[in-house]
Amino acid sequence: MANPIVPASRGFTLVLLAGILGCASGELLLPDPPGGGENVKLLKMFGDGQVGTVGEPLPERLVVQVLTLREQPASGRRVAFVLTTSDGEVTPDTAITNSQGQATASWVLGTAPGDYAIEARLVTGGEEPQTEEFTAAAYPAPPDTLRPLSPVSQPGRRGQTVSTPPLVRVVDRYGNPVPDVPVAWQVTAGEGQVDQLISRTASDGSTSAEWILGDRIGIHKLTATIEQATVLPATFTATVLF
Repeated sequence: MANPIVPASRGFTLVLLAGILGCASGELLLPDPPGGGENVKLLKMFGDGQVGTVGEPLPERLVVQVLTLREQPASGRRVAFVLTTSDGEVTPDTAITNSQGQATASWVLGTAPGDYAIEARLVTGGEEPQTEEFTAAAYPAPPDTLRPLSPVSQPGRRGQTVSTPPLVRVVDRYGNPVPDVPVAWQVTAGEGQVDQLISRTASDGSTSAEWILGDRIGIHKLTATIEQATVLPATFTATVLF
């Protein structure tokens, strides 16, 4: 016996009825609608609030995730990573979400200490993009140079404190002051003394010592050094004529 032919209009009705029954049972049978950001949401996953060194990449990559309205990963979505503070570098500047709905980028901090920020933006067709902000703090690089700030040569009197205390500043390779660095002071000629053998740099990278000259005529020398062997010392001289 031949199979009965179901009219097209009746077939459409059956499909529509099945969809309605599926919704009534709590199951969404229709696929997610295609299109822009109104159908998905952008979430910040990893990489926020990191602390790093100026000019260096952060240890953890920035990760965002794009989900559908059903909380399923949305692949193939474009996410732009935009620096909102000056200096620094982000790679790539635009990423495509993978099968887990994730997009990632690496972040190299700028060369000045301070706070930095990047905004992740879900790229959509002309709509106001969804955004998530990542922040990071940059600290100075290791000490690179010990700079004399006071005159390196001055006259003096026997057994007296020099009129201008020796003053130095410790900076990193970008010229940023490096705080809390121990500086050792040593009299290398003249038999004088200092008020402290070791002092620490302040927030501006500077520190000083009080230098009392020895009881002799001639050249007196004081040397400032730090632990890093590659950093040259700073030497101060005082000439005692009488």
